Amino acid sequence: MQRSYISVEEAVPLPGLRIAFTQGVPGPWSEAAKAFCEIKGIDYQPVVQVGGDANAALQAWTGQNSAPCAVFDDERPRSHWSEILMLTERLQPEPRLVPLDEDDRALMFGIAHELCGEDGFGWSVRLLMLHVMEQTNAGVPVAHMRRKFSSGAPLDHAATRAAKIWDMLARRLELQQSLGSDYLVGASLTAADIYWTCFSNLVAAMDARDCPMPQFYRDWGAACVELIGQPVPAILLAHRERILRRHFTLPMWF
Repeated sequence: MQRSYISVEEAVPLPGLRIAFTQGVPGPWSEAAKAFCEIKGIDYQPVVQVGGDANAALQAWTGQNSAPCAVFDDERPRSHWSEILMLTERLQPEPRLVPLDEDDRALMFGIAHELCGEDGFGWSVRLLMLHVMEQTNAGVPVAHMRRKFSSGAPLDHAATRAAKIWDMLARRLELQQSLGSDYLVGASLTAADIYWTCFSNLVAAMDARDCPMPQFYRDWGAACVELIGQPVPAILLAHRERILRRHFTLPMWF
């Protein structure tokens, strides 16, 4: 369901859950936060964040200027991927996206960190994408984004990390399928499946009917795959399609 964005100034006095998203592109951290809410049936109000902008009003409200950032009632702002996940688990425990079993929980958070955390898949592909933006004179404030998101790693490290992480995920799915499971952890949907589905969009653009993103975003992703030097494993793309069809509200919007 398409939702209407409001400004930070409009959002501040409201009760309930308000989440700042980058309007106009399917940022994977943001799309995962949306998916958690929609799968769990949590009502929320989207708030505008402008990619690459100072976002002064958001900074004043939440102490930072990135997206996603979630604020529930008068609680502290939550901008880290794990904070947002755990907030949605508390607001609506079912269906669970964090396993109860401690071993599965640790495995799920490990996979999630490799996708969402610093030096992980999203960080690495974002560094590759910043390089593509510079090479194509995309008109995006790349210098500001580099200061904010760079891990200090060279380009070839970012490409290697991205490839190693998707190879790990492919091996994980092969093992899970041999055990009769369609999911990355255990026998049911977890946040790990949602994160991969959203982050895969960086390197393998979804069908326009499912995610009608700007063409430049598709082009940047294709260029990143060229820098990585190998295609996304087919088993991961098939997994992405299963999760989209079974669990996501389509088409995605931003």
